[in-house]
Amino acid sequence: MRLSYSFAIVLILFAAVVAQETKPKTRSDGKSWWEHVKVLADDNMEGRDTGSPGHKRAAAYVADQMKKDGLKPAGTDGYFQPVNFVTRKIDESQSSMSLVRDGKEEPLKLGEDANLSVRGNPAPGVEAPMVFVGYGLRVPEADYDDFAGLDLKGKVAVFMAGAPPQIPAALASHYQSGEERVKTMKSLGLVGAIGIPNPKHMDIPWSRSTLARLRPSMALADSDMPVMFGAGFNPAHADKLFAGTGHTLDELISLNEAGKSLPSFNLPVSVKAKAKFESSEVTSQNIVGLWPGSDSKLKSEYVVLSAHV
Repeated sequence: MRLSYSFAIVLILFAAVVAQETKPKTRSDGKSWWEHVKVLADDNMEGRDTGSPGHKRAAAYVADQMKKDGLKPAGTDGYFQPVNFVTRKIDESQSSMSLVRDGKEEPLKLGEDANLSVRGNPAPGVEAPMVFVGYGLRVPEADYDDFAGLDLKGKVAVFMAGAPPQIPAALASHYQSGEERVKTMKSLGLVGAIGIPNPKHMDIPWSRSTLARLRPSMALADSDMPVMFGAGFNPAHADKLFAGTGHTLDELISLNEAGKSLPSFNLPVSVKAKAKFESSEVTSQNIVGLWPGSDSKLKSEYVVLSAHV
């Protein structure tokens, strides 16, 4: 997901001028922030895509503002801390996905029925039976486990995005993260996961979100994410997965809206897919500055403000 320019700019401006705004006996004229907006939003920055020349120019600008405002360099190279990423981009012309029912393949249209994920550490393909696992969550702190009692080894989990209302929001957010999901599912013997967005809670409709599927995704180069197949399924077509189970997506959505638990059940259909993707490496920059506190008793404590360039 890409942040909107306005949101990203507001965050980085706050980070860049925080020292200026908190210096003793100084006051902002309310105009300096707009000068930062004009610089960072200029076409010369080329969108500030991670690791791009425009991003480097933006990082250099922010570092220069930190220096002018008296922040001490706190990176590994002055104000900078290089971060290495691996980018992956799907090649749909060499990729495919289908459902296998009673020995017969039913091809799926990528972009319309489903999207192959290249996030994390994606598997190049899969052929496996599927099981519906509710929200696909295990939350020990809430004594909640969608996987309890299920035969999962060698299967692909199908889950509906979201969480049951009884789980506190902070915990639900943590365990819905891609990293936590993959680690939990891999530890249970699952080989893949297919997520179905809840159309009642989609900020962006499938017809728009699917347009971003061909953009590169990024992962930390030293990530220890396990290899796993991943895909997203268009909720408007999700009943292709549930045919023959006696369940429908509308039923599951109604249960969610009523605050009730979702059932778990095997699907009488397997998934077969191959994913061809292009990979490359890119180096980005964190910009790190330190504004020392004035209270000697608190020198070992920090307030950390993080923002996007």
